Amino acid sequence: MAQRKVATGCGLVAVLLVGALVVAFAYRERIMLALFDRAVAAAMTPEPYSKDGLHILFCGTGSPLPSPDRGEACTAVIANGQLFIFDAGEGAVRNLARMQAPIDAAQGIFLTHLHSDHINGLGNLALLRWVGSTATAPLALYGPAGTAEVGAAFNAAYRLDAGYRTAHHGEAVAPPSGSGLAPREVEPGIVYNAGGVRITAFAVKHDPVSPAYGYRLDWDGRSVTISGDTAATPALGKAAVGTDILVAELLNPALVQRMSAAAAKSGQPARAKIFTDIIDYHITPAQAGQAAHDARARQLVFTHIVPAVPGFMEGMLVKGAATTYSGPVKIAADGDVITIAADKSITRSSRF
Repeated sequence: MAQRKVATGCGLVAVLLVGALVVAFAYRERIMLALFDRAVAAAMTPEPYSKDGLHILFCGTGSPLPSPDRGEACTAVIANGQLFIFDAGEGAVRNLARMQAPIDAAQGIFLTHLHSDHINGLGNLALLRWVGSTATAPLALYGPAGTAEVGAAFNAAYRLDAGYRTAHHGEAVAPPSGSGLAPREVEPGIVYNAGGVRITAFAVKHDPVSPAYGYRLDWDGRSVTISGDTAATPALGKAAVGTDILVAELLNPALVQRMSAAAAKSGQPARAKIFTDIIDYHITPAQAGQAAHDARARQLVFTHIVPAVPGFMEGMLVKGAATTYSGPVKIAADGDVITIAADKSITRSSRF
């Protein structure tokens, strides 16, 4: 008798399930449109970043070496509701949009140096900020000597596109005066100081790329220091003294040497030489740890990951950092956000 009741119950569930599937199929377009409308509404009214937090957004944690999971160099900081972007490699715009960053509140882009993987996304970033906020002035672009040439070249490349957009949408939506970039070549020292936010550039060692900078942003008693691409240099630890978060690039020499050996073995001597060459102008995990130790940084966070490896191997990448630094060591992923709250507590989340 009990078995018969179970069988009857199972049969009823099956009938109801089939009925639900039939209804869903019949109304599939209406259901899909409802889901689409919900997704669009969420995108148009993004979850805000708390105004009292200092937010560090990892919008590109990769390198020129192709990676399916990491865009090229981009780190952004939200302070007092304003957005400050450090480097803009390929994929930066896509990731900032996915992270629902307030691109219309961008106060400027700060270039560490002029390697392609740090500038590839400049044109699209300026475009999105312009038409997304009906900006009436170009986006400020700060950087070392050569930044004016780079900014002018992107403006020239996007000149026709900007004209088309103004003609199509009208000057109220796409004011001609707001398109493009306004480059400003800066020297080491304070390069931005407004609204309580202070940004200081400092020289790093990335020869033959010279000058090359790192940046430190201070706001409301909290700070983040971004190394940019650099070999070991005392300047990094000095600039980062007392910082909450030291964001350093990451290159593991032992793994890159293995890549060089593999390239040579496969008959690609030029590629093998490139892999060997890049080791001497990037910092090692142990050297980054030493800088964090010297600075008494609260956390060391790695970005610009070389080489890209599966997640289960990431522990190998930072091998050596713990020998020189006893604080927390993290490897950033695209979409990660580190927030320093007003009470100085530090949390990590992901917007992906």
